[in-house]
Amino acid sequence: MQRIFLVGLPDSEILHLVTAISRELVCLHESDGTYIYVSPNSEKIIGYNAEELVGKNPYDYFHPDERRLIQERSHQPLLRGDENIHTTFRFLHKNGNYIWLQSDNRLTIHPTTGKKYLHSSSRDISEKIDTEANLALSERRFNTLFHDSPIGLVLTGKHGYIDEANDAFANFLGYKSFEIIGKHFSEISAGEELEENLKYRDEVQKGIIDNYSIEKQYLHKSGKKVWAYITVTVLRDDTGHPLHYLAQIIDINERKKSETLLLENNDRLKAITSSLLTQNKQLQAYNQIISHHLRAPVSNLRSLLDLMKETNNLEEIRELENHLVGVTETLETVLSELITTLRIQNPDTYKSEPVLISQSFSNVLQLMEGELKTKQVEIQSDFSGGETVYFSKEFLETIFLHLLNNSIRYSYPDRKLRISVESFQIGSQTAISFSDNGTGIDLERYGEQIFQLKKTFHRHISGKGLGLFLIKYKMESVGGRIEVRSKPGDGATFLMYFPDGRETL
Repeated sequence: MQRIFLVGLPDSEILHLVTAISRELVCLHESDGTYIYVSPNSEKIIGYNAEELVGKNPYDYFHPDERRLIQERSHQPLLRGDENIHTTFRFLHKNGNYIWLQSDNRLTIHPTTGKKYLHSSSRDISEKIDTEANLALSERRFNTLFHDSPIGLVLTGKHGYIDEANDAFANFLGYKSFEIIGKHFSEISAGEELEENLKYRDEVQKGIIDNYSIEKQYLHKSGKKVWAYITVTVLRDDTGHPLHYLAQIIDINERKKSETLLLENNDRLKAITSSLLTQNKQLQAYNQIISHHLRAPVSNLRSLLDLMKETNNLEEIRELENHLVGVTETLETVLSELITTLRIQNPDTYKSEPVLISQSFSNVLQLMEGELKTKQVEIQSDFSGGETVYFSKEFLETIFLHLLNNSIRYSYPDRKLRISVESFQIGSQTAISFSDNGTGIDLERYGEQIFQLKKTFHRHISGKGLGLFLIKYKMESVGGRIEVRSKPGDGATFLMYFPDGRETL
C-alpha cells in the first residue's frame, strides 16, 4: 500500500486542503450548533464563504418548518450520544432560495478537555428531490387521469396480462376493476377480431409499428358481446423493447347496433325494391297477355258471331262454328296462362315445407312414364348432395314437369335423350342441377329473353314459351333463383338455388 506523507504542513493546512477539494460541505459546530469551521467549498454549495458563516448558528438558515424537527430528531439525539444521524432539510441559499441538503451528523469529543462538538458533512440533493417530486407528481397525474378517465384505459404487460384497468373499462364489461387485473386480454376478447389483434401486437413487438387502432368485440361478464374502438400504444425501454401496452377503449356498441339495424333495413329495402321490380315485370307480362293474346281471340269471337248473324248458309255456319271452336280453345289457353301466372304471386297458394326431392321427382316420372318409355329417355338422378328443399311440393313437381317436357320437346331426333338430375349444397342452400343433351339454346343471342313470357327459340318446334317463365317466377317469388348454361347442339343445364329453410319457415 502506497503512503503519502505531507511533511512540514500543520494540521490546519492539511484540513483546509482536504475539505477544499471535497464535494461535500464539511463543518464543525459548537454543541449549540454555532459554526466553528466551514470548509472552503461552501460558496459553491450554499453561496456563502466560510468567513460569513463562522460564529453564526445554522438554525438561522434552516427552513422555519423544519427547525423543530432538526432539533428533536438530530441535534438532541447527537448530544445524548447517538453516533451518526442522517438528516434531510431545506437550507437558505445566499441567493434567497431554499435548497435541499442531506447531512451526515456525528458527535465529536475533545480528547483532553472532553468538550462536545458536532461534525456535519452535507451535500446538495435539490436536483434529486426535484426529479423525485416531478416523478411523483407525474405518477399522481397519470393515476388521476388513468382512473378518473371516462374512456376505458387498460395497461398490460408485454405478455398480454392486465396490470391495471380503470373503472370505465371495468364497468363497460360489467366487472369491478380488481376482477379484471391479472386476466390475459384474450380472455375478455371475442374470437372474431382476436386474430387481427394478435397480428398487430406481433408487429409492435417486432418494432414495425408503435401503435394501432381497430374495432373489436369484447366479452361482457354476462356473456354477450360488446363492440369497442381501441387504440393501443406501446411503451418501450431504453433498448426499444416493449414494456407495457396502453389501450384506450371507446364504447361503440350502440353505434354498431345502429349500423346493423341500418344494414338490415337497407337489405329489407333492397328486397322490397327487387320484389317491386319483379311485380312490375309481371304486370308488363300480364299486360302483354291481355293486349296481344286476350284481345285478339275476343275480337275474333265477335267477328265470327257477326258473320254467323249475316248468313243462312248451313255450310258457312258449320265452317264458322269450327273457327269458333279454335278461337275458344285459344281463349281458354290464354286465360289458363293468366290464372297460372297470377297464382305464382299469391302467398296463400305457397306453403313452404321440407320436401323430399327424390320423392317429388319420382312422382313426376310416374306421371310421365308412358311418354318417357316411348321416347326411350335415359334418366340418371343423384340427390345425396341434398335430400330435401324447403319449398312447395306442388311447385317443385311442376318445375320438374316443365323441365322434363322441355327436354323431350327439344331433343335431337337422331340422338338418344339423356337427362341427369342431381342436388348439391352451397353453404346453407340446397341447389338442383337439371341437364340434358338436347338441341340447346344460343345464349349469346337469346340469353336476355330466355325466361320471358311467350318467347320461343326454335322455329321448327312448337312451344308456348310459358314453362321457363313459370319456373323463374316460382323460384324468385319465394327467394330462390334459376340460371341456365347452354350452347347450341350441346344441350342445356338449369341450376336452381332454393331458399334457406331458416328464412322461409
